[in-house]
Amino acid sequence: MGCQILLLLVTVTVLISVSCSSATHYIRPKPRQLLHFPWNHHSSSEPQQVHISLAGENHMRISWVTDDSSSPSIVEYGTSSGQYTAKAQGESTSYSYILYKSGEIHHTVIGPLNPGTVYYYRCGGEGPEFQLKTPPSQLPVTFAIAGDLGQTGWTKSTLDHINQCKYDMHLLPGDLSYANYMQHKWDTFGQLVQPLASGRPWMVTEGNHEKETIPLVKDGFVSYNARWKMPLRRVVRVLIFITLLKLQGHM
Repeated sequence: MGCQILLLLVTVTVLISVSCSSATHYIRPKPRQLLHFPWNHHSSSEPQQVHISLAGENHMRISWVTDDSSSPSIVEYGTSSGQYTAKAQGESTSYSYILYKSGEIHHTVIGPLNPGTVYYYRCGGEGPEFQLKTPPSQLPVTFAIAGDLGQTGWTKSTLDHINQCKYDMHLLPGDLSYANYMQHKWDTFGQLVQPLASGRPWMVTEGNHEKETIPLVKDGFVSYNARWKMPLRRVVRVLIFITLLKLQGHM
């Protein structure tokens, strides 16, 4: 046990040293302007803010939002475009935050799925068709890692860069939307990342910007927990930590 603690301390010390030495040569770029999202007319049952995440072995969770609370939480899917050979039923939720009322937030797990396979799917029985690709069953597995995304010009350039890469899964180590109590920004963030998050699993964990606690009024992480349903948080955090260690060359 003592050796394990010592190894952990040494690892943390090395990481801090690397970060400090790098910081002396890093010039922080100037902030870019916030993105603006024009109003987009859509039917109340049209799926919005679609994103996917791993949900156990050979399964994927599809999440989306509709304005219509009676829209079904079903996902039809198959390996050929327009030909859905399977269907799954999920669940939905919503939340209120002061004067804000969310849309209906749907979560549906599909599977079992074959690894390294493209699937076509449709949410709620209508709307556009999306496609996803499942991660491979064997190494190597390629990760895209980007946190502190927010909704600025830097966010767009980061997402554009990721979109040009070949990867199997996106890891987001906290600070997603930078809504910071302005709940409509959770909706615009979902709209912003949908093109990428609907096609590859996004495994995320919470940061300080997701807390949004109002003492005696609202508990923390209400918005995050309703919208981004993840497996055990510790699993996601360990996965991100191990990947970062490998990037630093310590594994």
